[in-house]
Amino acid sequence: MASSDEEGEILPQYVSNYHFVDDSGASVSFSVLPVRWDVNDVSTNLEGTHVALRGTCSNGIQKIYLPVMGWKFELSYVQPEISVFCKAKKWVMLQKPRKVFEQVVRKILITVHWLHFIKKNPNASEKSVWKHLLKTFSTYEDPPSENDLLDHKGLIMEAARRDKDLKASRSFCTFIGKSEGGETFYEGVQTIIDDDGSEKDFFDTACAICDNGGDILCCNGRCLRSFHPTVADGVESQCASLGYRNKAEYEAIQIFMCENCIYQQHQCFACGRLGFSDRSSSQEVFPCASATCGHFYHPQCVARLLHTGNEIQAEELRAKISTGESFVCPAHKCFICKECEDADVDALQFAMCRRCPKAYHRKCLPRGIVHAHENNLARAWEGLLPNRRILIYCMEHKIDRQLKTPARDHIIFPKVERRHTLQLMPRQRKLVISKRTEVSDGFAVDRTAVKKPKLIKKLHDCVEIGNSSETDKRYPAHDFEPLKKSNIIHPDKQALKKNICSVSARSSTVDTRNLLSGNNSLVNSGFYPSKFKQQNIVSSKMKNSIPDKPAMKKISSSLPSVGAETKKRILMLMEDVSSSFDAEEFKKRNVPNTLLYCSRNALEKSFTLGLVEASVKAVRTALQNLEKGCSIEDAKTVCQPEILKQIFRWQKKLGIYLTPFLHGARYTSFGRHFTQVGKLKEIVDRLQWYVQDGDMIVDFCCGSNEFSCLLKEKLEQTGKSCLFRNYDIIQAKNDFCFEKKDWLKVGLGELPDGARLIMGLNPPFGVKASLSNIFIKKALEFKPKLIVLITPKETERLDKNGAYDLIWEDDALLSGKAFYLPGSVDVNDNQMESWNLSPPPLYLWSRTDWTVRHMSVAQQCGHI
Repeated sequence: MASSDEEGEILPQYVSNYHFVDDSGASVSFSVLPVRWDVNDVSTNLEGTHVALRGTCSNGIQKIYLPVMGWKFELSYVQPEISVFCKAKKWVMLQKPRKVFEQVVRKILITVHWLHFIKKNPNASEKSVWKHLLKTFSTYEDPPSENDLLDHKGLIMEAARRDKDLKASRSFCTFIGKSEGGETFYEGVQTIIDDDGSEKDFFDTACAICDNGGDILCCNGRCLRSFHPTVADGVESQCASLGYRNKAEYEAIQIFMCENCIYQQHQCFACGRLGFSDRSSSQEVFPCASATCGHFYHPQCVARLLHTGNEIQAEELRAKISTGESFVCPAHKCFICKECEDADVDALQFAMCRRCPKAYHRKCLPRGIVHAHENNLARAWEGLLPNRRILIYCMEHKIDRQLKTPARDHIIFPKVERRHTLQLMPRQRKLVISKRTEVSDGFAVDRTAVKKPKLIKKLHDCVEIGNSSETDKRYPAHDFEPLKKSNIIHPDKQALKKNICSVSARSSTVDTRNLLSGNNSLVNSGFYPSKFKQQNIVSSKMKNSIPDKPAMKKISSSLPSVGAETKKRILMLMEDVSSSFDAEEFKKRNVPNTLLYCSRNALEKSFTLGLVEASVKAVRTALQNLEKGCSIEDAKTVCQPEILKQIFRWQKKLGIYLTPFLHGARYTSFGRHFTQVGKLKEIVDRLQWYVQDGDMIVDFCCGSNEFSCLLKEKLEQTGKSCLFRNYDIIQAKNDFCFEKKDWLKVGLGELPDGARLIMGLNPPFGVKASLSNIFIKKALEFKPKLIVLITPKETERLDKNGAYDLIWEDDALLSGKAFYLPGSVDVNDNQMESWNLSPPPLYLWSRTDWTVRHMSVAQQCGHI
């Protein structure tokens, strides 16, 4: 180890791949040293300071060891510079830290970069600052957060005292205001910014029945609504819920759709009446074109709202809507000033009524819906709707003092009885039955829903109420009489109505307009609110939310006798089943575990068909409106800018998810790229020196199986005899030591002891290296002495648990056209190559008990 302790010795100007150690050899941050604000201070008092810098210089050729006594940072240049003062009275600048040392210096580096950015950009918003930091530290395991700054608050305060630009910056003032005011600091950057890679929650995060938050289930249809799924989930807000008895019932339904979306009968949000919404000549209600609205209207109803007092324009619009022309409902313009919403300006954010298509800017809210007092009932709440909107009940709706909301008779489902488990496929019904042994009936203990937003309660320091004595009414009914009454009867519609009504004799006796009202017996018990008719809500089991246990009957142990005819029928049935089973087809459908994992993780945040469909339609409508000459603001009303970003995120995720089904079982399946033969030869030239006679080389995702062939040829030239084992789920072009098998299904007994194993190479990456991590985790079960990997930088490092050491890392070898798309050719029948924008590094990891030997080989061969 080269040491540079002597004064006057030539010291390096820069040190890279650095880390700091104390007397015991433990890693410490340079921030434990005193900051030398005065660069002219060259004192060398080492009392109480025993920290040394280790690293490399001269492009990694020379290693250094320097005792250091202090540090400084410089914010004046394009990038922040950090230097340490060594015993030889020289300043040495720090470049990139050692990978395993990043977590140790992470917080101080984030602090310095934060100071640098706010000095250069004093008027930058908080969002801009953290977006910059997130990009700068994108390769770090943990993203930067506000809490990282708190550990170095003293440093920040002293730097601001010495630099007036820092003290005057907007972000510094925000930071000091939060820290001195006792405000909560965010754990993650995503709570401060909506990064381009993040997803906004476009779902209505409040239950459509009771308007409260909590564990909710989102409809996958066009209504975009959410509901409390179980009775237990709705207890707090006295919500009728969807009536599921427990978590097992609704989790067994892979795609949930409410009755309105299933039968394509939706309510007009103006008059409240049901109408057919299927896209046909019999369509009665039409959806608003705004991407996140989800409301439907009769053409005559919405036309009168949009052109109040002008019958001619209303009739023209009604005719256009009836023929399929898009429209934006009144809920997307302020009821007072008729202007659009601006989500980035607090005063211009919307307060949305939950019972009618009225919206107000915050600045335009009527006095009756402002601050509540002890004797008033709240009419407005923050934190329940997406995009920082306020949930309100306008003055048209009387507040029920027991429910704290208007009467909950506003939702109408078609006249059908819904028995949840009967909707399921046979396999799903078995799943429900098996889960019921673990999840008790009645009130579910586990209240986790398919979608799990934070539990949001109605806030009582809210934007509040006015007088609650007004009568409960929607827009006056006479305003929504058809402009022209039609006498045409649609036979197909009548048939559908007849079919729906015949599904349940019990529910057909119920007045659908009051589907969510009635049943005073439950109110008298003090458990459910008045105006609820529980047995008429979606579930047929609501009347007895905790069903009585059936009486147990003694089962006879004697088996019933089986006649000859019955035996004959059973044998015929067994023969039919056996003859219809196609083993080859079953194997084709038996998807590998790795693919199943990719499919599950490609959609980290679920998005529904209804939401995607509405968003795409909104984009088309906005484009059409712009072509017709409408303003940009009007186009934003239909399609917010965030919707465009979201569509591209969905496209990327869906592309990953659908690749195996679009391309089939070919080399291009599963988003894979194969390494060019030239690059494989370079890897073989390096790896051969670490291989011993008798070793087994395992390629756990061999692709075309070229790597093992090249390595075998090279080892034979040096007189080494080795074994090979190559796995893949796709048939390789070269069958040398190849086994068509899922790597995750390889057993420990199938391979020799780890002291003879060399594993790895190029696993499929997956989203955020998810598949790479799985392949490597499986490889670690065999404890190989060497692991060679081509993986993205996001892959979990093997030295985290101390079992492996990094021998070397090459992040330049695989740059450029290092990969190709197997099985794909261009118009000239040439192999399609893939250019690397961000090349994955090549790693060589050694088991710790073999590190000394492998490190010696690396030094002898000039690999480090």
